Amino acid sequence: MIDYSDTFLKEAKQLSEKYKGFKSDLQVAVGEIQNRNLGTSLGKGLYKKRVKNSSNNSGKSGGFRMIVYQIRNDRIVLMSVYSKSQKENISSLELQNILGSL
Repeated sequence: MIDYSDTFLKEAKQLSEKYKGFKSDLQVAVGEIQNRNLGTSLGKGLYKKRVKNSSNNSGKSGGFRMIVYQIRNDRIVLMSVYSKSQKENISSLELQNILGSL
């Protein structure tokens, strides 16, 4: 089961207004997550998932980043999403805040 945090929904709405292809890119990423392709482990059940940005043809390297939290094998929460062009990396403090928001 995949859930969405309030923060994720807010960020996704902003990105969908800015990037026309965001919703379809997100659907592809959610499909990959359902198939257990969670991305790179950040520890404590958090993962950073690279997502293609079809709006600017930059592929995954210049695309979006999703922070995914795997609570159990059957429960995953999408915690945050951002454009790599707007934020290079996520800090340890931001990761702690994400975990604390549950």
